[in-house]
Amino acid sequence: MKMKCNFNVEDLIKYTENLLSDEDKERVLEHLNSCEKCKRNYGVLKFTETYAKDSLPVSESISKNVMEAIDVNRYSKNKKFWLGGAFHRAIPAIKPVLAATAAVVVLLGVANFGSLRGLIYNPSSVGPSTTDPVNHPQNTNPAVLPESTNAVTKEPVETKLITLYYANSNADKVVAEKREVEISKDTQIEKLVFEELQKAPKTEGLYLPIPKGTKLLSASTEGGICTLDLSREFVDNSPGGTAGELMTLYSIINTMTELPDIDKVQFLIEGQKEEVYVHAIFDEPFKRNDDIIEKSSSEIKAEVEARSQIAIKAIKEKDMEKLASLVHPVKGVLFSPYSYIELEKHKVFTKDQLKDLLESEKVYNWGDYDGSGHPIELTFRQYFDRFIYNQDFANAEKIAYNEVQQLGNTIVNISDIYPESKFIDYYFSGFKPDFEGMDWASLKLVFEKYDGQWYLVCIAHGEWTI
Repeated sequence: MKMKCNFNVEDLIKYTENLLSDEDKERVLEHLNSCEKCKRNYGVLKFTETYAKDSLPVSESISKNVMEAIDVNRYSKNKKFWLGGAFHRAIPAIKPVLAATAAVVVLLGVANFGSLRGLIYNPSSVGPSTTDPVNHPQNTNPAVLPESTNAVTKEPVETKLITLYYANSNADKVVAEKREVEISKDTQIEKLVFEELQKAPKTEGLYLPIPKGTKLLSASTEGGICTLDLSREFVDNSPGGTAGELMTLYSIINTMTELPDIDKVQFLIEGQKEEVYVHAIFDEPFKRNDDIIEKSSSEIKAEVEARSQIAIKAIKEKDMEKLASLVHPVKGVLFSPYSYIELEKHKVFTKDQLKDLLESEKVYNWGDYDGSGHPIELTFRQYFDRFIYNQDFANAEKIAYNEVQQLGNTIVNISDIYPESKFIDYYFSGFKPDFEGMDWASLKLVFEKYDGQWYLVCIAHGEWTI
C-alpha cells in the first residue's frame, strides 16, 4: 500500500544531506519508492549537487564569496521558488551546493547551462528511474551529465597558398615551393609563414638552410619592413661560408617578401641589431633578391619570350621610348650588323641615348661590310632600315628560343660574349626561290637578367655572308 505524500522539498533536502535519524531515513526511503513526484524531485536535487561538485574544481575562496552573496533572508515564506514555497526554507542546507554551482557557472561562462535547464524541464532524463529503487544517500552514484545540445562553434578558417624558398643542392640558388596553409582571423601571417619555412621541404633535392635550434621570438610589419626577432641559435649555429650565408638569409627574405605589404626584412637577434652575420652587413633591412631564385627552364623561357615580344613590337612600330625601357640599365644595348659580335667595333648606346637616335643626323661607324670590308657609315635611321628591321621580323616565318636557326659562313658567338644571356631568333628561310635560301634573314634579340628582370643587351642582324 502506498504512503500518502505529505513530504515537502525540505524533507528531501535533509534526507539528501544525511541530516535525518535512521528511522526518518527509512520512512523517506520507503516513500520515495512509492511516490513518483518525490522521486523526480529527489533526482533533480541529486543531479544539482553532483553537477556542482564534480563538473569543475572550485576554490574555497570562490565558494566562500558566492555563499556570502546568497540572500540571508532564507526563511522568508513570502518568496516562491520553482519547486514550491517551502524550498527557500531549505536554503541553509543547500547553500553550499548553490555556491559551488554558481561558481561553476561563472567559470564556465554558462557554457553548459543549457544541459541543466533541460534537466529541470525534463527531470526524468537523469537520476533514478521510475522503476529502479532509490539508494541510500551515502551510497548514491554520481549523476550522469547529459550531453549538451549546443553545437560546437568552430572558428572559420581560410586556405591560403604561400610560397617558401629553400636552398638547392648546389647552395647557389633558392627554389620556390608552394604550400597550402590554413589561417583564421587571429593568425599572424608572418609567424605562420616563418614556422612553415622551418619545416623540411617537400620537394626532393631542396634543403632547409635555417640554422638548427632557431626560434622566432616575435614578428611584426610596419612601413613595408618585416622585423623578425630570432634567437641566438640563428647566429651561433650558422653553417658559415658565403654560400651558406646567402642561402640562409634569402630563403627567409624572399619568402617573407612574397607576402603583400612586405618589401624588406629587418633581422634582430634576441631584440638587438647585430652588425654582421658571417660576412653580410646585418643591421639594415634586406630587400628581395630575385636573381638568386632558381626558376624552371619553362618559366625562364616564358619570361624572355614575353620581353622579346614587347621589344619586337616596339622595333616594328619604331617606338624608341618603349624600346629604351627594355635596355639594360648598366650595359646598354649593342648593335651588331652580323651574327659575329665584335665589342671593339660595334656601337653601344644607353637607354637614354637610344630614345632620340631615329631623329639624329649623326653618322656612326657600325663596323665593316661583309665581303668588301668597307666601313659601315650610316645614321641610326639608315642602319635601322638596313640592319635592324629590313624584314617584317614581328611576323617571322619561325621564332626560336635560344636556338640559332641559320649559320651561313659566320660564327655566331652570342654565348661567348653574353654567357648568361638568352636570345630569341626571328628567322626567314628565304624570299626568292631562285636564291635557294641564300637570301635568308634573321634578327636576334639578346637578353640578360639584371635585378630580377630580363633586359635587352644586343640586337644582332643575320644574313648570308661570304
